[in-house]
Amino acid sequence: MSARAALWNPTVFRPEGQQDWHVVKRLFLRQCIQWDNDYKWSKHVIREMIIHHANYEIGEGRDVNRCQTLAQLSDYYGLSEFYQQTLRARAERAQQGAAEH
Repeated sequence: MSARAALWNPTVFRPEGQQDWHVVKRLFLRQCIQWDNDYKWSKHVIREMIIHHANYEIGEGRDVNRCQTLAQLSDYYGLSEFYQQTLRARAERAQQGAAEH
């Protein structure tokens, strides 16, 4: 059962106590962007958070369900600039690595 609690709010084991799930969704999505996580898995976890904490059939749940890319999820949660910065940094690292070889 602790696995489901961690899925719904990964800060469940935080010594200072859980953070608000709205904050956690954005933090989780930032990590997904940084690690180039598959959008389907990212979307699945966010949907699970929404299903547990709110009505998935209206508003946010419906909007998240329409997202088909990590970029669209980033836009929806106001992280598009962070997403673009991360892509640029990733491309620069790839170019530097290619130039070194």
